[in-house]
Amino acid sequence: MKGEVLKFSDALHLSWSNISQHKGRSAIVILTISILFGVVMAFNFMLEGLSKTTFDAAMQASDGKIYIAAGYNEIASINEGDYFKVNNLEDAEKAIVESVKRYHGQIIGQVVQYNDVGSSRWTINQELAERFDELDFDKLQEDQIPYVGPKVEDEFFDLYLKDADDNKDKLLVKVGTYPATEPGSPTLPGFNPLNLLLSGIHGFYTAPLMVDDGSGKVMRHLEKMAEQNNTQEVIPYITQFVAMFDNYDDATAYYWDIANGKNIPKEIETSDGKKYVSYSEELFSNVISAELSIKNLRYTLILIEILFIVVAVIIATLTFAHIIDQDAATIALYRSLGVSTGNIYLIYFLYLLEMCILAVVACIVIAAILVGALWLVNANALAQRLQNYYMLDTTPKVTLFRFDNLFYGIIGSVMLIAPITLLFTLRNFSSKHIAKKLKED
Repeated sequence: MKGEVLKFSDALHLSWSNISQHKGRSAIVILTISILFGVVMAFNFMLEGLSKTTFDAAMQASDGKIYIAAGYNEIASINEGDYFKVNNLEDAEKAIVESVKRYHGQIIGQVVQYNDVGSSRWTINQELAERFDELDFDKLQEDQIPYVGPKVEDEFFDLYLKDADDNKDKLLVKVGTYPATEPGSPTLPGFNPLNLLLSGIHGFYTAPLMVDDGSGKVMRHLEKMAEQNNTQEVIPYITQFVAMFDNYDDATAYYWDIANGKNIPKEIETSDGKKYVSYSEELFSNVISAELSIKNLRYTLILIEILFIVVAVIIATLTFAHIIDQDAATIALYRSLGVSTGNIYLIYFLYLLEMCILAVVACIVIAAILVGALWLVNANALAQRLQNYYMLDTTPKVTLFRFDNLFYGIIGSVMLIAPITLLFTLRNFSSKHIAKKLKED
């Protein structure tokens, strides 16, 4: 071998023999890396699977549409800042209506909130209400007010309804439904690993939306409520312009741009001195908020991945340094045969690389076992829970195994351990260090 360039196949053979000779210590490195990153990989699989599952369930509830409400909310005049001057609020609201076209959506109606009639009341125009359900006005008596609500009315909804009926007369009659979720999160009973992910998904509270058919009946009802509350005039507190989207990316772009004042003034001041700030919120679903929660969890996983890289590198470096010390005689033999320092580095780099490859395989196996076990135990229960949570007619399909870019990032992180570990142990290959170890032996 003296005076000859070491063939790659020879370096590969020598590196593999190191794994065979140091089975115990090699196994420690492989198991440490695979357990650490296998758990992260399993959570990534579950996170992406749950993201797909909840997204599909939410979209199923709203027939594949995403609804964003946007408007201007009045704020206290003591707030400081640069306000865009407009003649009146209606002029600013026209900008919201016109802006939705840029995002391939369409304004389909309004939801109006009134606060001068006791507690808050909401109205929805009939055309918008009819998009979700066939309204049954035949059950109404002449003095009764139609409303739409979720398919399942919880205790919070009942409180709104009783308050709206003034706790005595059943003035409000349900004529249809709108898509909704249960309040809270779709967590499973007991201690369940999936709850670490499901607890980040939040629903919204529902309330009766009085259907305004244009006849003036709803407004007269509100005026009567205002009179009982000693309010002189019924004025909308917030008018929400409801935009409908078929595409998630268009909906989220509109959602954030309206909230941040892009393409429309964020803060306005009308000629009468009132000040308003733009806002947007999701109606009839939680697709965007659920995706946002999962996105935040992805960032958490990346931070955990970085931490595990540090831990794995420390363990691999300490173990690898000990292996080099044990191989002092072998390394001295390589040098006596004329093997260059670069070729010695190559042999041990391939050794580290092979351990990392074995660790990647073990990671995937561990992650698949963990996710498979959780799917077998929880798939049916989760499907039923999501059906109830999103008030669906059928159970959604549950997926807990899905790839994304983070999966490849985890594999790349494991492979990165090899060059980092070699870099930290280069001093152990020096002639001085090898000579010292040989004397100690």
